[in-house]
Amino acid sequence: MIKKLFATSLISVAAILLSACSSTPERPTWLDGADVHYPANVYLTASGEAKTSSVADNRALANLAKIFAVSIADESIDFSEASISQSNASGSTIRQVDNKQTLSRFVNTQAQQVLQGTGIVERWQDPVSGQQSSLAVMKKAPAAALFMQSIRAADEQTRAAVKYAELQAPYPLIAHSALVSARERQITRLNDNNNLRVVTGNDINVAYSVEPLTQMIKTRLAALSFATSASDEQALLALQSGAAEVGVQLKDDSQYKLVLTLDKGAVEQRQAWYWLRGNVVLTVMDGHSSIANQRWPFKISAQSEQLLEQRLAVKLSADLPDYVYQVLTPKM
Repeated sequence: MIKKLFATSLISVAAILLSACSSTPERPTWLDGADVHYPANVYLTASGEAKTSSVADNRALANLAKIFAVSIADESIDFSEASISQSNASGSTIRQVDNKQTLSRFVNTQAQQVLQGTGIVERWQDPVSGQQSSLAVMKKAPAAALFMQSIRAADEQTRAAVKYAELQAPYPLIAHSALVSARERQITRLNDNNNLRVVTGNDINVAYSVEPLTQMIKTRLAALSFATSASDEQALLALQSGAAEVGVQLKDDSQYKLVLTLDKGAVEQRQAWYWLRGNVVLTVMDGHSSIANQRWPFKISAQSEQLLEQRLAVKLSADLPDYVYQVLTPKM
């Protein structure tokens, strides 16, 4: 009888142990980067780990997004920051134009769209540590289709812009602007092509890459010449210096003219400080017709009224190269 009870107890204990083991899920293979249920030729996958499932989900999604975070920083900054630097006769480099109009708003636009189709498909908790793991999955085919569509649209838009610049633009500045737009579009295309390579392992050959377009822009800009005009001698010298730094030729008899106007407000005094506010206005004239016009606000302060004009001159010297470039690149 005792032997029978002992045997029954052993069976019960064994059953409990087996039950405990079977309730502990096995470590999933996707934690090691591969899973037969999500083949690499069909899916992009990424996992994330954390103490809670919600944080693990977010980390998995973030890790999947990082796959598309292809760094093209050297290409994505604006032409005026990346490429306009002049050299003097001795070969030393003059200060590079400091225009921070980056194109980050374009980068990963298509990638963000395809990532909207990403989902958390599996979760697992380590029975020992309690650590949570999540698996994020995205299908490759829809992503590849979206990237290819964007690439083909970029190529078509670039071809049209180059043709317009070469054959149809009514003014050289409009042709220049068309090429700048084409270059910007090719930067987004470059990023899409990198993302397509991530998804498929292949990319699409480009007809107009960023480098040739950059050279076309620089060549056309250098071919333009302008007369200059300003409200006073100091402002005129600042305008001529800024235009020369961008690479613009200055000729008194050119049909085009760069006109600088300083729209100043009244000097204000607040406690121990004097303030001068106004606008820097640049206008491009073709004969008697204005073909481009932009303005930029300024605010200058100093502890004496006499210093305001001096500080305004310093600001003009620093900012006019950027302003000249911007007014010579009107938005289409």
